[in-house]
Amino acid sequence: MEFPSLSIVICTYNGKNLVKRLLDSIFEQDYNGKIEVICVDGGSEDGTLELLKKYKVKIHHNKARFPEGKGMGKYQGWALAKNELLLIVDQDNKLIGKDCLKELVKPLVEDKEIFGCACRLFIDKKDNLTNRYLSYVGTDPFASNKSIEGKMALRKIKLIDEDGYYSYVIKDKEGLCTGGNCFLYRKKLLDRINGYTQDVDVINSFVKIGINKLAIAKNARTHHLAVNGFYDFLSKKWKWGWHYAFENRKNRNATWYPKGLIGALKFSAYLLGNLVLIPNVFMGVKNAVYYKDIAWLMHPIAMFFNTSIYCVIGLIALINLLF
Repeated sequence: MEFPSLSIVICTYNGKNLVKRLLDSIFEQDYNGKIEVICVDGGSEDGTLELLKKYKVKIHHNKARFPEGKGMGKYQGWALAKNELLLIVDQDNKLIGKDCLKELVKPLVEDKEIFGCACRLFIDKKDNLTNRYLSYVGTDPFASNKSIEGKMALRKIKLIDEDGYYSYVIKDKEGLCTGGNCFLYRKKLLDRINGYTQDVDVINSFVKIGINKLAIAKNARTHHLAVNGFYDFLSKKWKWGWHYAFENRKNRNATWYPKGLIGALKFSAYLLGNLVLIPNVFMGVKNAVYYKDIAWLMHPIAMFFNTSIYCVIGLIALINLLF
């Protein structure tokens, strides 16, 4: 079987060792289709650019520096991509096994209604406890009730088994988060919505025009080395929460803020549940037993601090808006 041509977009920034790990895993893939690798660099000063020149990649300089949002790194990568399929993968990932790309592409070859395919997260028992926990629910635990990774880990999503992969039809106004760390798209569909900005925005734009079927590959895994520990986790939640609330808000076309009284009540109940800890303590213990992994005991702690950070940032944003 000959596979479609594939463009891979990587946003890089001061991550020399991580980038090497990712590029090595890409160039070790057993994939017989045409591949181009586009590295969009945000101004690295740690030797990342010198490293990139040793690989067969196209280097593009991202003056905006940030990866997410209209006009940012991933958007620039989409604009440069020439091939039929577009894989967006963050620099702190590593494709597991030589067949990862093939497994991601297969659903799009077999079913023309599928707009994209998610890569599942690899659980490495040697990881620090926080990163291992995030490998179950995704890098933003607060969004675990909306993300594919979180819904699958918490067994709160009904998928259709298609043998080599799962499929899922996104409901209108569902606000699904597919993750931006390793996801494959049909390039022509991204062209229809004027490019990649952020995963939630892309999904929202797709669903509005009736494009709503995605796949989750069973046998494609990526190891996401998201954080070095709990303090690193908190620092990144604050950094990105602040960026989205104040610097990137105007570039968004979708929001998770509730609409209407019922939406506000449900959202408030979700916040309260995270802050009082008790519901998530039960959930953490339950999943620690189910997955046989004590990393799940991080669940109530991570949810509490993640939610607290977002509440503080949200309050500051509201005060700025009012005054």
